[in-house]
Amino acid sequence: MNPFLPEPHGRGPLEPETTERLDPFLQKLVEKRPWELHSGRWRAWTLAEMAFGSGVSVSLAGRLGYAGFRGLLHLSIPFRTLEDHSRRESLFLSWAGEDPILSRLPLVFVFEPNPVEVP
Repeated sequence: MNPFLPEPHGRGPLEPETTERLDPFLQKLVEKRPWELHSGRWRAWTLAEMAFGSGVSVSLAGRLGYAGFRGLLHLSIPFRTLEDHSRRESLFLSWAGEDPILSRLPLVFVFEPNPVEVP
């Protein structure tokens, strides 16, 4: 066995190795800037409350500090009508695209509507 190649750990012969196993320096890069993702989460929460009103909750599923795809930012937001939601979602996404923190993070925003009674 070649000492310079990573050892397979329970993988089949046709399954590719993950990037973390091939690049020994990637782990150091992963842990370098985990604060960016948390800053983005709080920033998105603030913008979502500005766009959708109170009652927004935010959760993050992703890899802290990972250089490529960073994760899913799950936004549970108040939902009134489809037209209202579309307008507010467009407003949030335009603010997020112009935000100095969120525009640098490769996040996917996932909106979960929570129905609100319209008076």
